[in-house]
Amino acid sequence: MQSIKSPWAETFDEFAGSVRETAIIAAPFIRRRPLERLVRKLRSRQSVKIDLLTSLASHSLGEGLVDCGALLWFCQQVPGTSIRHLLHLHAKAYVADGHTAIVTSANLTNAGLSGNFELGVKITDVATVNEIADDLTDYGAMGVAVSRDQLAELDALAQTAHGIMASTNLPDPSGAVARYDATLNEINERLISLRVQTPEFESDPKGSLTGQFGDAVRYVLQTYGPLPTGEINPLVRSLKPELCDDQADRVINGTILRQEMEARHT
Repeated sequence: MQSIKSPWAETFDEFAGSVRETAIIAAPFIRRRPLERLVRKLRSRQSVKIDLLTSLASHSLGEGLVDCGALLWFCQQVPGTSIRHLLHLHAKAYVADGHTAIVTSANLTNAGLSGNFELGVKITDVATVNEIADDLTDYGAMGVAVSRDQLAELDALAQTAHGIMASTNLPDPSGAVARYDATLNEINERLISLRVQTPEFESDPKGSLTGQFGDAVRYVLQTYGPLPTGEINPLVRSLKPELCDDQADRVINGTILRQEMEARHT
């Protein structure tokens, strides 16, 4: 195990250059220039498989902390890339094949590589590296795959938000703020829709809403051990809020019976 302190851009380049077949990268904030560094190191190995796990929160997109355009560009440069969105992701970890893992405070941004005071560790113990990779894979399973088209749509909305914020010095700043908030709301709606998408998983039961809910329950039980239903519910809701409706008491023949509806009839 080796301590890594800032700036660690050279260590990141070494990590990128060590990737032979697969890599897993988890970072809530991802910007273009570090992705360009990664592409330069991978250019001679276009067959590599890269799993990128990030958090496409609306405020992150609106503030430019996550660059969907850069993610889309990276997917074009490295075709074997998959992008997954995980709500509440905070981990920053980088795994190359089964030989190296870096766990750090640094996001995949210029500031993370060279500007901020970050701290991390480089791990080469194979058993520990594989354990970290397995944990990141489990995290990814709680997220959702994001297609190229969806990245493009989110990037367009993010660019709209950036343009609105740049106009807040105009005579009607309150109007710009209202438009900015409306754009963030639209991003949120797209993200919720993305997290409950089912068409691409028609042949894969694990991708169905029931499958996603089952994965969340399984993850909670594996993490916390046996729990009563009342304690499982809030944990699952924190992982998959869009799948949980506290007002829905039951569904009968496709009709949602809500608690307040029943209360009016009692």
